[in-house]
Amino acid sequence: MSRPAFNKDKTAQNAALKETDASSVTGSLFDPVEELSTLPMPDDGIDGEFSPDNDVITKPALKKGELIGSWIVALGILVFGICLFMAPGFMYGMILDLSVLALLAYGIINLVIFLLYGKHGRSKIVYGLMALAFGIVLMFNRLLPEWIIRVVFGLYCFGVGSAMFIQVLISRSDGNPVKVSLVLFSVAYLILGIVLLGTHMVTTTILIEIFGIYFCMLGIRFTIDLLERSNQEYHWKRSLHISLPTLLATLMPDFVLSKISQVTSSGNDYPLQAYKRKEPVKLKAMVHIGPEGFQKVGHFTFSWKGIVYSYGNYDTDSERFFSLIGDGVFFTVPSELYLPNIVKYENNTIFEYSIQTTPEQDEQIEQALAELKSRSYRWYSKLERTAFTGLGELESDYPSRLHYRTGAKFYKIRNGCFKTYWVAGENCVQFADVILGTIGADVLSLRGIVTPGAYFDYLDSEYLKDNSPIIERRIFSAAAKREGI
Repeated sequence: MSRPAFNKDKTAQNAALKETDASSVTGSLFDPVEELSTLPMPDDGIDGEFSPDNDVITKPALKKGELIGSWIVALGILVFGICLFMAPGFMYGMILDLSVLALLAYGIINLVIFLLYGKHGRSKIVYGLMALAFGIVLMFNRLLPEWIIRVVFGLYCFGVGSAMFIQVLISRSDGNPVKVSLVLFSVAYLILGIVLLGTHMVTTTILIEIFGIYFCMLGIRFTIDLLERSNQEYHWKRSLHISLPTLLATLMPDFVLSKISQVTSSGNDYPLQAYKRKEPVKLKAMVHIGPEGFQKVGHFTFSWKGIVYSYGNYDTDSERFFSLIGDGVFFTVPSELYLPNIVKYENNTIFEYSIQTTPEQDEQIEQALAELKSRSYRWYSKLERTAFTGLGELESDYPSRLHYRTGAKFYKIRNGCFKTYWVAGENCVQFADVILGTIGADVLSLRGIVTPGAYFDYLDSEYLKDNSPIIERRIFSAAAKREGI
């Protein structure tokens, strides 16, 4: 959902790259970039392509303890949801009491650490005093948590409704058909947000019951996922997918990367087992995670027959509304050039999922790409529009950097869906979902906003199922120091 940020520490490395004439990599739309074989390729051992001579792929081997833990989590969430719905008042009081005890205990522990270690534990006194203060406030003001819940959930609903309404306006402006469901959900979220923020019509009890219903649905989804892991009749079909809470889903890829880095840095292997396949896959989904700031929200792309397709707000001259809206632009680039660049020079981590497709699905994907091609035209980066043979002052411009290192070709969408990029609407995830949705990927959302983290959650859970079309996962990361985890 975000462009890789300019990394000043890479300036010296970039200067050493072989300069490439931008005109040598232009051509007709979607033509293979055969002349890119002369472009500089970072020799860091990163290789994400399947080799026909090696038909062994990786599939997770869950330990018995991990499987039991997964069942405990799934059933625990389900029971928690039932309790919230059946006894909202009791559960609210219990959670509040436990929160107060936890805050007081945390505060006291931090103060003790400060007293024992003096200046070496100086930061602990700040956290300790803040925790104690908040715990005491909650202890004597039971209405404050109700106000916090109401305001936070109200702002969330109003924000989601506003994002969906902006997408409605963009679609109308671009002359695209507007889905009735999008309008209805937008109005519903806006009304709920206004009611929560401005009135007391929705009581805390009702909110707790709503949360209970959500956790019940989430627990049922986790339970079904566990049952489907060994179901040989399982196949993808388009339906409603219950996603994790937005904030948790957004941060999940970064959390998983941190866990893997801890495991591999200690010299241990991430648990895998060998699994056979007969032929290479054509379709791969890629979740990108950046090192800092908004890049941690992630980006989502896919590759088809070795060509990466990535959609975003790449035309900086068209940016508006705090760079959240702009002309819809996508690029194509061979994955063997894109992966080393995005990992080594842009410092991103890639979670790559290989997806098997049938001949019928291949045809559907080709038709979807042909439709996209028919309403797109070649757009040139700032580097291509100048006489520069090197990056120079364009170092901070991502399209120019990408074209310089890989020969990527950019295309602007002339009309129809994705003509205008909107970070909370028709974004990189929705763009890739046009392709993945044709084969049954199941990430539809009542919120109307699908993040890279939500797709990561879905792909990772599908990867664990024996009969899922996702047959391989690889992680390309400079942080983890390993590839193919």
